[in-house]
Amino acid sequence: MIRRLFAVALLFVSASAFAQVPTPEQFLGYPLGERFTSWNRIVDYFNELPKRSNLITVQQFGETYEHRPLILATITSPKNRAALDTIRQNVTSLADRNTTAARASEIAKSTPAIVWLAFGVHGNESSSAEAAMQVASTLINDPAVLDNTIVLIDPLQNPDGRERYIQWFTRTRGAAADANPDSFEHSEPWPGGRFNHYLIDMNRDWAWTSQQETRAREAEYRKWYPQVLVDFHEMSANSTYFFPPDAKPINVNLPKEVEKWLEVFGRANADAFTKRGWAFFVADEYDLFYPGYGDSWPSLHGAIGMTYECAGGPRGGSAYARDDGTVLTLADRVARHYTTGVTTVRTAAAHSEELLRYTYDAMHAQVGAAQGNTFLILPGSPNFTPLMRMLLRQQIEMGVLGAPLTARATRVEGDTAESRTFPAGTVVISTRQPLGGLVQTLLEKSPTFSPGYLEEQRKKAQADEENDFYDLTSWSLPLAMNVETYVASTPLAADVRPYVAPAIAAFRQAAYGYAIDGNDPNLYRAEGRMLREGVKFSVSDDVVPVGDRTMARGTIVVLKGNNGQDVDAAMQRVVTDASVSVVPLESGWTGGNAFGSHKIHYVRDPKIALVGGAGVAATSYGMLWHTFDEDTPVPHSNLSLEAFRNADLSRYNVIVFPDGNGYADRLGKRGIEKLQNWIRNGGTVVAIRGASGFLRSKDAEISKLKQWEPPKPKDEKAPVEERYNDYSIPGATFRTTMNERSYLTFGVPRPPFVLIDGSSAFLPVSHSIDNIVTITKDNPLVAGVAWPESIERVKGAVYLVAEPYGSGQVITFADDPNYRLFWRGTLPLFMNAVIYSPSFPRER
Repeated sequence: MIRRLFAVALLFVSASAFAQVPTPEQFLGYPLGERFTSWNRIVDYFNELPKRSNLITVQQFGETYEHRPLILATITSPKNRAALDTIRQNVTSLADRNTTAARASEIAKSTPAIVWLAFGVHGNESSSAEAAMQVASTLINDPAVLDNTIVLIDPLQNPDGRERYIQWFTRTRGAAADANPDSFEHSEPWPGGRFNHYLIDMNRDWAWTSQQETRAREAEYRKWYPQVLVDFHEMSANSTYFFPPDAKPINVNLPKEVEKWLEVFGRANADAFTKRGWAFFVADEYDLFYPGYGDSWPSLHGAIGMTYECAGGPRGGSAYARDDGTVLTLADRVARHYTTGVTTVRTAAAHSEELLRYTYDAMHAQVGAAQGNTFLILPGSPNFTPLMRMLLRQQIEMGVLGAPLTARATRVEGDTAESRTFPAGTVVISTRQPLGGLVQTLLEKSPTFSPGYLEEQRKKAQADEENDFYDLTSWSLPLAMNVETYVASTPLAADVRPYVAPAIAAFRQAAYGYAIDGNDPNLYRAEGRMLREGVKFSVSDDVVPVGDRTMARGTIVVLKGNNGQDVDAAMQRVVTDASVSVVPLESGWTGGNAFGSHKIHYVRDPKIALVGGAGVAATSYGMLWHTFDEDTPVPHSNLSLEAFRNADLSRYNVIVFPDGNGYADRLGKRGIEKLQNWIRNGGTVVAIRGASGFLRSKDAEISKLKQWEPPKPKDEKAPVEERYNDYSIPGATFRTTMNERSYLTFGVPRPPFVLIDGSSAFLPVSHSIDNIVTITKDNPLVAGVAWPESIERVKGAVYLVAEPYGSGQVITFADDPNYRLFWRGTLPLFMNAVIYSPSFPRER
């Protein structure tokens, strides 16, 4: 009886506390969905809730590049909160290979499921962050489901992008919302709020972890290992609402049972929408395939990962007149995301034990599997260390051969097994581990599509209809990073030891100078530091013998005689900041050409300008900006395309034009003439993808590149087929050949694999020496999807070409060379172009 009275008293106290929790409307002072709420006010609201209720805590787990906090709210019952550390340990142990099935069963029966609700990864899909407040308020005031769940609310994944969008919208909107789709407030300016500070799409970054927000979020994720994760998005304002089941293809490395759970949550949301008379769709457009999404990455970690898409998007504003005559309001969008958020939590609570069992089964499906693959990754490639770092960030289990091993295995890019000896130091990664599905997905040559999917897409291509490919069809990390890798399908009897990242040799002061190998993984980062430090250095266009080793083409040489007295201290800072291996030089005698050879080229200050603004593809600009700012960091200036005509171009030796199609209109005749004169006088333009179109146009006539055109019919009177949808390549990988004598291929020890996404292809130029990287004519397709018509177009096409223009040159890339910041195999080509071109002038 005493216990019952205590429980009643506790319930009364808790209920009183619940009544004091403010709703978002009470806290903000206006109805939710009436206007956009700033990120600061959303943070204020979540920080207020723990003061009013013991059901919620709020913590900061990271920050954005613009120093806005990333916060996570944890909502659960008092009973669970008292045992929160134990619950976390139990749930994360479900992903531990040593946890037994019996122990997992005990955990599933006694532990609440964890549900992570992630809002607003795209900053201009703004209703979800508003809905996050209402979901939190409802769960606190109605805690019936919280004994069976711990709810984690990530209220805004991309604060920087949201603020960019909200501030613009607030300045643009009048006293009242204008639902007219043509009005100013529905036409977001460049670069938009979708992306983070560096204009990276973080919903494509979960597998690559290039952004600090992604790294912080994944570190927090692993403290919980949730059973359900929902990523809230928005789509076209004329659409309705999407929730799973997903469209095909489904990643075949996911457990088959995932589709059952997608239907369980889909039916629950469908019931909630049906009761309210709201339209929705399922199993169309949004797939579960590419591993970098906010739903697929958690799914490869034992969660039920789901994307929810609401009508709205950047054009939604606070009111939007739709094609069907209805007006979509911000309040409508908030209500729908709120409904699916709460429905998802309640559905998870009803299936808590089953979901926990699912996580265990998913994370142990490969551990004791009879079949599996073993990937063997050879050291020595420039990107070997970056690849290892990326896999370590993913917490993938890795070993290393302690002794040489002879085994039959297949090159990742090949099709036939061969017998070869793998040296000690080769990294060994098996799919027989908790993250085996992730290992297979990231390292395999090419993904497998759902049965019948490719056949259906082929029919659409032949019928000149749009295809259903939503993203890339190739992302193999060994190919992307150009690291020699093999795969064996049978277990290996080998001396495998734990992988330990190699330590950087301690800096040692030298008498004569310093050298950095041209294949060092942090070479360009070191160059960026040296340029900032004012250290003078040279680069060798031939191999450099130093003692008992031979350093690769592109080796950097720093001579103390060419620098001031503080060069030793500067080089020590370079080693510390860039984690680069520096070889001390005690003499100018190398055993080959000495360091005064004409093969050693002094590297001039490249004085780089990166052009951005309306007319430039925001993500292409963002990838290059991040490369210069964070990855290297090489000194540069960011120039506005709008201000280019008035810029003093004599300040720059290299100008980079990212992908884009608005150059000609914005530069105008005056800007184009200015650019032409600058190149004629020795400047270098580096053009990415679509920027080449401007350089080839009649307005500019700077580049003589020609695009591939279909052969003319033998009968000249026969009509040429016109197509609405070209045979576009949905992100596939191709083999190449390369000019191994050009400075542009420093740091690329073998021809790289290139990613092609689109339909354009460039014919080689007449001077073969200028065709730096060319797609092979024989068997060019390595991985991904490309129809025969697409392959016919790209085989023999150039990927990287250098053309003279007066005393200067134009260097063109057919596609982004550092795509999504993980396709690093072609990154050295770009860095060589921007850093070394002024030091390798074209001959007149």
